[in-house]
Amino acid sequence: MRADGPVVIALDGSPHSEHTLEWGLHEASLRGADVVLARAWTDPRDLVEWSWYPMVDAELDAETTTYLSEKQAVALDRYPELTVTTRSVRGGEVPVLRELSAAAQLLVVGARGRAGHLRMGSIAAHLAAHSRCDVAVVRGGEESWPVPGAPVVTGVDGSRASLAAAEAAAREASMRSVPLVVVHARPTISDPYGRGMPALSARAATDVDVNDPTHRAAQAVGTRLRTQHPGLEVRVALLDDDPAHALVEASKEAVLVVVGSRGLGAFRGMLLGSVSSDVVRNAASTVLVLHDGLHDGPPD
Repeated sequence: MRADGPVVIALDGSPHSEHTLEWGLHEASLRGADVVLARAWTDPRDLVEWSWYPMVDAELDAETTTYLSEKQAVALDRYPELTVTTRSVRGGEVPVLRELSAAAQLLVVGARGRAGHLRMGSIAAHLAAHSRCDVAVVRGGEESWPVPGAPVVTGVDGSRASLAAAEAAAREASMRSVPLVVVHARPTISDPYGRGMPALSARAATDVDVNDPTHRAAQAVGTRLRTQHPGLEVRVALLDDDPAHALVEASKEAVLVVVGSRGLGAFRGMLLGSVSSDVVRNAASTVLVLHDGLHDGPPD
């Protein structure tokens, strides 16, 4: 998790952009980071293909620049302590934002984008896997802010990525002064999203299977995080459930879910592990995806 570079907030003019902007500004304020408001633009496809009307690139650039300037004014009014700049870039959203992510500590994108009826837009899905820095996929709006004191949630499975996610989640929880819930789930069902499948309840954190080394390891992670972050309330939830399903269920009561880009089940070359991918697509809350910087090549 990088500590240098700005927080890049991707805006696309959709209604959801307002919530994405507010979430990104609040996160940048917590981190004490600079902010870059970014928007990519391209010539309208029908005009490019048919060339019925002349279209000057400068006009589109000016329109985007005006939009970003308006959002910059809003940002500085709400967070006068932040340094906020803007970037209007011609090109596809995924390649433009991925390029900007190379020098950033965090890329903030809306989950839905312009296709507001979709739970997960293709832009957010691509960037969650291909960004060169950590990515926050923002969900919700003013009507669905989490209750005060809602926890940050993360999952641990013993992988390096999950342990890094636990460290990052502890920092996020400490910055927000909220509890941290560390989830360790043992798979017990083949289709956690099957019809009529009831959600499995958590085992009590004190109900540790002493014969299960993963239970002991999860408890050890919780103990270490409490030591490293004095005053932070750390809860360890031991579940018999599919890991992705457990995190999605926990996200319903969370302010943020933090996942690593790859877990134990991800094979070399896989940019986003199956658990992280499921959580990004289905979580009820904003999801922070950590990247380890090991995939700097072009996306497939």
